[in-house]
Amino acid sequence: MDRESALLTRWRSERPMYAAWGEFVADRIGRSVAVKIGAEESESFFKIPISTRTKLEKSLVDKAFHRKKPYADPYGDIEDKVGVRVVLLFKDDVRTVEEVILACEDWSATKARDFEEELMLRPYEFDYQSVHYIVRSKSGIRWNGTDIAKDVPCEVQIRTLLQHAYSELTHDTIYKPSVAADPSVKRAAAKSMALIEATGDYFTEVRAKLALAAAPGDRVAATVDRLYTELVGAPEPSTLNAMLVDRYKARATEGFDERIASLFREKAWLSERIAERATSQALYRQPAILLVYWNIDEAPSNAAKDSPLTDSELALMYSDLGRSIPT
Repeated sequence: MDRESALLTRWRSERPMYAAWGEFVADRIGRSVAVKIGAEESESFFKIPISTRTKLEKSLVDKAFHRKKPYADPYGDIEDKVGVRVVLLFKDDVRTVEEVILACEDWSATKARDFEEELMLRPYEFDYQSVHYIVRSKSGIRWNGTDIAKDVPCEVQIRTLLQHAYSELTHDTIYKPSVAADPSVKRAAAKSMALIEATGDYFTEVRAKLALAAAPGDRVAATVDRLYTELVGAPEPSTLNAMLVDRYKARATEGFDERIASLFREKAWLSERIAERATSQALYRQPAILLVYWNIDEAPSNAAKDSPLTDSELALMYSDLGRSIPT
């Protein structure tokens, strides 16, 4: 049997195992990130679902024998026979995934490429950016009915959405000799990569400013969420909750936590009415409903102004507090 046929025969027999290994790695990364940052946050953390792919036969043969790679063992030395791709919005989030990969006890991990390290070595170049890890299985792993041998490699690529777009644009094209030799192509690719890098930095700056601006509202939201859980039960916040917090947070100054808790201690029937209505009305399943009641009690003449709630909704809450909604 010639070397290409021998390689493909082995690959066809082991490909299901490699596919299972890639699926296992993708699943572990996704679950571990959800544990690290929270299940709700993780839903928006991955901008494209984590994907896996096994190498096509022709690509495997080309890499093993026709790309001038000095492999002593072409099949064993190729470490990306299965790959996992993780796509994020911010480059700072890459480190979160790295921490998850390095902490997992199901594999050993080795960094194969780090774009930030490459930038430090070649600060004047603008080229493909990504972080690559090779993770190798430990013994005793079984996934969806498939046993995975020890030391099976999987390449994990971690990149931002912008870096992914660049890679998709240039993949398998820009590195062809006839294309790579064209100075105008090199220049155009470098310009686009420079723009992507700058845009990534702007995204990070915008996120930091947004987080700073949202911090007061986040603190208020956390307080009413905690108090609602204590007084009523598990809340079901929606976009309405954020709207209510944004409208009514201004009065939540120093001592707010104790002041709002005091209102609901003194007027215990309010919690009971909220719980009763929560069974049929989404409004009363919002933690910020407590904040609205508190605002009505503290500043009744102001609470009805510019509210996201209707007059009829507010009138009922004013009535609960023994007040009439201002005209």
